[in-house]
Amino acid sequence: MARQSFLHGALVLTLAGLISKVLGVLYRIPFARFIGAEGIGLYQMAYPIYSLVLALSTAGVPVAISMLVAEKRARGDHAGANRVFWLALVLLSFTGLLMTWILVRSAGYLAVRVLHDPRAYYPLLVISPAIFLGAVMSVFRGFFQGRQVMGPTARSQVLEQVVRVGTILALSWWLLPLGIEFAAAGATFGAVTGAAAGLLVLVFSFRRGGTSGGFYLGEPEGKLTTMRRLFGLAVPISLGALVMPVAQTLDAFVVPLRLQDAGYSISEATQLFGQLSGMAGTLINLPSVLTIALATALVPMISGAVVHGRTEAIVSRLDGVIKLTLLLCLPVSVGFYLLSGPICGLLYNLPAAGVPLQALAPAVLFLGLYQVTAAVLQGLGKPGKPMRNLILAAILKLAVNYYLVGQPLFGIRGAALATGLAFAFASGMNLVALYRELRYRVPWETVLLKPLAAVTIMAALIKVYQWQTGGPHGGLETIGLIALSGMGYGLSALLLGAVEQRELSLIPRVGPRLATWLCNLRLVRG
Repeated sequence: MARQSFLHGALVLTLAGLISKVLGVLYRIPFARFIGAEGIGLYQMAYPIYSLVLALSTAGVPVAISMLVAEKRARGDHAGANRVFWLALVLLSFTGLLMTWILVRSAGYLAVRVLHDPRAYYPLLVISPAIFLGAVMSVFRGFFQGRQVMGPTARSQVLEQVVRVGTILALSWWLLPLGIEFAAAGATFGAVTGAAAGLLVLVFSFRRGGTSGGFYLGEPEGKLTTMRRLFGLAVPISLGALVMPVAQTLDAFVVPLRLQDAGYSISEATQLFGQLSGMAGTLINLPSVLTIALATALVPMISGAVVHGRTEAIVSRLDGVIKLTLLLCLPVSVGFYLLSGPICGLLYNLPAAGVPLQALAPAVLFLGLYQVTAAVLQGLGKPGKPMRNLILAAILKLAVNYYLVGQPLFGIRGAALATGLAFAFASGMNLVALYRELRYRVPWETVLLKPLAAVTIMAALIKVYQWQTGGPHGGLETIGLIALSGMGYGLSALLLGAVEQRELSLIPRVGPRLATWLCNLRLVRG
C-alpha cells in the first residue's frame, strides 16, 4: 500500500468522518421521533459507560501503535513495525475479552446503583460485545495510520457507521412495542454490528495489502523493549482518553440528580439530559470530523519528524492546522449560537434542545484546539501532558456542573457551559506545554484576526435576517439561511485574505487548480 502525504491522509479521514458524522446526525431525526427524549436518555446512559470500558481496553493503543510504527519505518526497521502490530493484537484481544466479561457481569449493578434507572440494564448488556470488537479494530487502525495509509481506516469508519445506523433504526422501531428500554437496547446493539463490519474491512485490507509479515512477536529481548515502549506511550494516552468518558459517566449520574434538585421530575430530568447529550452534544461533535482527522494524521508525521530532528517542519505544520481549525470551528460555533433553536427544530422537531446547544456552542472551538494541540504533544512523545491537562479540566467541569446545574437559573445550560469552560482550560494548558517544548507561540495576528472578521460579517448577516423577518420559520427557511450565511462567511474569508494560495495548493488533486483559479480572480493571495 502506498504511503500518503499528511494532508492527503487527513483529507481521506475527513471525508470518511464527514460521511459518518452526517449519518450520525441524520439518523437521530427518525430515531428521536421513534423513542422520544426519554428513550434517547436511556440510550445515552449506556453509551458513556461503554465508552469508558472501551477506553480502558483500547484508548491510547492506536496512537501508540501509529507512533511506534512510524518511528520504526523512519529508521527502516519494517520487521520491528510488524512486531509492534502482533504484540498489540495479542494484548488487546485479551483485554477486550476481559472488559466485555466485566461489563456483562456488572450491568445490573451499574443500572440500579450508578445510573439509578433499572431500565438501563438492557442497553448495557447488549452493547458489551462491541468492546472486544472495538479493541481488535483499534490495533489494525493504529497500524495503518502508522504507515500513513488512511484508506482502510476511512473505509472501515464509513461501513461501521452505515451498519450501526441501520441497526439502530431497524431494531429500535421493531422492539419499541415491547417497551422503551428494549427499543433503547436494540439501538445500542448497533455498536456491535457496526464494529463487526468495520473490523471485517480492516482484516480484508490487511490481508490484501500483504502487510501481515507472518505471526511473529520477535525475540524475547526485542519483545520486552517493544512492550515497554508500547505501554510507556499507551498508558498516559489511555488515561487521557478515559477522562472524557469518565466525565460523561459522571454527567449521567450528576446532571439528572442535580436537575431534580433544581425542581425537575425524574422524567423531565432524563429528557433534558437526552437533549444535552444525545442531541446538542451530537451536533457539537460535527466539526471534530476535520480536527480528529488532522490529529490522527499529525501524530505519525510528527513522530517521523522527531526522529530526523525537523523541528521547523513541526512548527510550520502546527501553524497551518491551528489556522485551519479556527477557519472551520469559528463559523460553526457562531452559527450554533445564533441558530440553535431553528437547527434543533429542523433536525429533531424539538426547538427546546436549542437551549443546551446554544450554551455548548463555544465548546466547538475549544474542543478543536484541544484535539490538534494534544496530537502534537503526543507526536512529540509527551502524551502525559495533554492527559494531565484534560484531567484538571474534567475536575473543573465536574465542580462547575455540580454548582450550576442545581441552580434553577441555569439548569441544563449549566452542564453545557461547564463543558465549554473545561475545553477552553485544557486547550490553553496544551498551548502552554507546546511553548515549553518547542518555544512555540501561536501567531494570533495571522491565524485569528481575519477568520474573526469573516465570522463577524457572517453573524451580522444572520442578525439582520432575524431582525427583518423574525425567523427563520420552518425547515426550508433554516436550510436557506444556513447556506446563505455559510456562503457569506466563505466569500468574506477569501476577500479578507484569510486563505492563501499556498495553503489551498496543499489540498491533494483539486487544490493547485482551485488555488490558481481563485488567485487569477484575486480572491486569494499568491
